[in-house]
Amino acid sequence: MSSLRTCRLVTFFLLLAAGGLSGTALAEEDQAATVVIDRLEWMRTGNGEYLRWPDADDYCKNLELAGHADWRLPTMDELEAMRDPDAETGMRAPMAIDTCCLWSSTTLDQRESPDSDEIGGSVDMYRWGYMFDQDVPYYAVHLFDDGQALCVREVDSD
Repeated sequence: MSSLRTCRLVTFFLLLAAGGLSGTALAEEDQAATVVIDRLEWMRTGNGEYLRWPDADDYCKNLELAGHADWRLPTMDELEAMRDPDAETGMRAPMAIDTCCLWSSTTLDQRESPDSDEIGGSVDMYRWGYMFDQDVPYYAVHLFDDGQALCVREVDSD
């Protein structure tokens, strides 16, 4: 179980035991943790720690938030659409990221780089990320914890 999920469960049970939280309040807390922008539901904040991209993938795939379990990492195009050069963090409001760097689901094979012929290993070992504070896309190999997970999901069409 992820540390975020464990923390949320411990908080829930402590507040419930103290009589300070109803099921409605928990649902409202989950809803406040997400925002819908351009037909995508986003977590408002990152996962809180730097991860290797395979771990960021796992984090989103295992996330249960706001009544949904179909979370994923955003594509590079989706991340870049969240850029706001006038915002202090570089990201559109009402996002509240406290980091520079977020992983995407886009591989170096899906989006080439001018220097991708100079990498060590195969292109599927690399993922793109985005440095919001500098407005810079970057890619890194699966061995380095160079970004956080900011999960997204498609909004149901009904």
